[in-house]
Amino acid sequence: MRRRLSLVPAAALACACLLACDRPKPLVRIAVAGPLTGDLAPEGLGMQHAMEMALADSPAGGEASWRFEVAPYDDRAEPETAAQVAGRIAADPAVGVVIGHITSGCSIAAAKVYAAAGLAMITPSATSPEVTQQQTRSDWTGPRVALRIPASDAVLGTYAADYAYDRFELRRVAVVEDGTAYGRDLATAFRQRFEAKGGAIVPCRNISRGQTDFTALLSELQSLGPDGLFFGGIYTELGLLLKQARGLGLRMPFLGGDGAKAPELFAIAGPAADGAYLAVSGVPVEDIPSAADFVESYRKRYGSMPRVFDHYAYEAGLIAIECLRRNGADRPAVLDCIRNSRHSGMLGTIVFDSKGDTLKSVITMTRADAKQKRFVPIY
Repeated sequence: MRRRLSLVPAAALACACLLACDRPKPLVRIAVAGPLTGDLAPEGLGMQHAMEMALADSPAGGEASWRFEVAPYDDRAEPETAAQVAGRIAADPAVGVVIGHITSGCSIAAAKVYAAAGLAMITPSATSPEVTQQQTRSDWTGPRVALRIPASDAVLGTYAADYAYDRFELRRVAVVEDGTAYGRDLATAFRQRFEAKGGAIVPCRNISRGQTDFTALLSELQSLGPDGLFFGGIYTELGLLLKQARGLGLRMPFLGGDGAKAPELFAIAGPAADGAYLAVSGVPVEDIPSAADFVESYRKRYGSMPRVFDHYAYEAGLIAIECLRRNGADRPAVLDCIRNSRHSGMLGTIVFDSKGDTLKSVITMTRADAKQKRFVPIY
């Protein structure tokens, strides 16, 4: 007995094909969270630019079953605002990953919110040990979602202390920090290491973010006569400290961390920036041979050099996009993919440990050259 075949009209098949072809791919958002207003806005905008480049350059982007979109969020470099922003990001089911936050205080606050939502966060710049260490405590709720590309302040501050004691042969150093999580942890790591090596801290003082007059502090330092000063903070306050210190005739070495390595330091301090020593995570992007294409592409696209952490944001973006390509906005799957990733790029091979820190911790000391307006690595 023959069976009759049910034939579908060619027009119906064509219509079905057109409907399938016209159906848009599901949207997956990559949240970029950092300061887009205020004095740290250049850092947040640089991170956004780097993420946009990563999306444009990623070989995975066009092959995915999803379409990707970069969604910027302004945390104003304020931890309270960052927690609110994190809540909005976590509430959007289309967000599969967060690149950010820029500052340590914001990252610490936001990570708690992301953990409750199981949403992975890769920070290209937040170096406080607390960003990842808080996830190991018994009161932590949710998975360990915070991951970090650069070395922590514990590594950076220790390196700077070794450099000050061994290379500069400083024995009495004043420590000034800006009260932020970044500045505090960086200064603490420096102080502990310097004292362990036999050095003395004279004295340790706090300033406030946004403070502009350091006359009283510098007069105190002038009377105590330390061999040098270590600053835990960013370029806005360091620039003013340098300018006012040189105006008072203080010629001791100034040291700091990567938060102060920014072109604005030269604009704020002028010639007084010359000779400031800043320890940075990794190698400055302009001095990495494998980053030459990234630097040139960035300069052509945005008309400026990358910021100090932009190449980290770019690499974080590539890691995130590859995991999103495989898993869409499936947050647990994306988090697991990122935590177990082994990404090879301009920074070498990036692998995360169980806390979320990278296993590779290279530090470089740089010297500010006010005439050339650049930071020269010292090897």
